Amino acid sequence: MLRLILSGFFAYAALSCVIPIIPSYASSLGASVLLSAIAAGVFALVPALAMTPFGFLSELYGRRRFLVGGALTSVFASFLYLQSNTALLLVFSRTLHGLGSALYVPSLNALVADISEEKRRGEAIGRLQTALMLGFFAGPLAGGLVSDLHGMKSAFILALLFSLLALSLLVGVRDSCKPKDMARPKLIFPKELASFYAVMFVGTATSSSLALFAIPYYAPDMGLSPQQAGILVAVLFFFSALIRIPAGILADMAGRGLVAVFGMAVTAIGLFSATKPDLPFIFLASLLCGAGNGIVNTAVFAAASDYENRGYAMGVANTVLNAGIFVGTTLAGYMAGFLSYQNMMLTLAIVTLASSPLTLSERFGRIFKVER
Repeated sequence: MLRLILSGFFAYAALSCVIPIIPSYASSLGASVLLSAIAAGVFALVPALAMTPFGFLSELYGRRRFLVGGALTSVFASFLYLQSNTALLLVFSRTLHGLGSALYVPSLNALVADISEEKRRGEAIGRLQTALMLGFFAGPLAGGLVSDLHGMKSAFILALLFSLLALSLLVGVRDSCKPKDMARPKLIFPKELASFYAVMFVGTATSSSLALFAIPYYAPDMGLSPQQAGILVAVLFFFSALIRIPAGILADMAGRGLVAVFGMAVTAIGLFSATKPDLPFIFLASLLCGAGNGIVNTAVFAAASDYENRGYAMGVANTVLNAGIFVGTTLAGYMAGFLSYQNMMLTLAIVTLASSPLTLSERFGRIFKVER
């Protein structure tokens, strides 16, 4: 399991190390504000569309081939970043990296769940999610630093190195069982998880608006360098990582639903903090949004791991998560055209808080409260 966790760490570091420079780099290539926002969030569009079928297919054909295929695609996408001399080519490269993520992530989650103890599955998912978010923490931090020191394209070289490390760690990894030995999966949408998916979509969309668009895009207006923007984004992902193991343990003890609603409340408080565009408040916002997002997503993935066809259920969860990233980032770019930064953050905070009651229905809590 350690090799899988380390591979996931480097895969996410490769995906995230270019976050601090993508919007501004796209703008330097002549992109509009909206196209810059699309460049920042498009890596999540393909996963939003493809993670569900890829998760289902991993049930039929085994996890490993999807893991390796995704890692190889990410290596190629990272190489293409270096060739991106137009905004459209940059968007294409980022989209291709998203395809690699769509192949890789559902199988990684499902394989870790396959080999974990049933009674500690929430904890195992929490450990994996912690490693992935630590990758998202280390990536922007390293990308912002090397960009300050050696120019923006150095972040693309870093993405290539991280992608190669993620691929190399998959050497020797095997499926937990042969595909033909698995129970044949059924392509039936897990309706019991619908409320979980809805909450994760909203929470991811609103926190992504802050981390992937607002902080990098408004950094110059707030007097922040690429390195400082990278640190603020990294703080969000670091606290998202830090909270996931205790969130997984709490989800095993208290139930998935109650943990999810708590995470949404924390995210909303963070977005309210972001309405004041001063460094201490943005730092606090990043901390709280990261922690809240980590709590919500761990609870949702733990719930998905309880589903019979967990590869498919986790594929849907990853689809929802990435749809939230793309929609939130793109919507933030659209709102920037007619809302001030402060009003944008206030709107996102209200939407997040208003969505929290989705997790409080009696049926929702009854189905997914863990029985000991």
